[in-house]
Amino acid sequence: MSAHMKTHRTKENTLEVVLIFPDKKKRHSFIPIESAKHIEAFLSEYEEDDFIDWRIVAKDNLVKHKKAGVVLRGARYREEMTQKELSKLSGVSQENISRIENGKRVIGEKLAKKLAKPLKINYLLLMEDDV
Repeated sequence: MSAHMKTHRTKENTLEVVLIFPDKKKRHSFIPIESAKHIEAFLSEYEEDDFIDWRIVAKDNLVKHKKAGVVLRGARYREEMTQKELSKLSGVSQENISRIENGKRVIGEKLAKKLAKPLKINYLLLMEDDV
């Protein structure tokens, strides 16, 4: 049995962030209000209607975790799937999923295909490690 801890969100202590993906799918997230300063500073460099490539937003993570890890984690979050759930659906161990997401394991074609199917992404996204 596992226990889930839920934090109480109020309009005063969170900022709603809406991400709109190319397929028009939207994801609403709530982040601590303290993070608003960092987001505002980042966005101030761009015009209101500018499109910002995800590689720019994720550049620090790409260096630390590699592109395959960032793509894998992002696709898993988009599908609202835990590492354990992805492991069950893909047949890839949760340990290997964690190692890929943290940039500690490279990913080959066979593994990329196993992970891509339940995440509904093209497996090539997991194989390209150039930024």
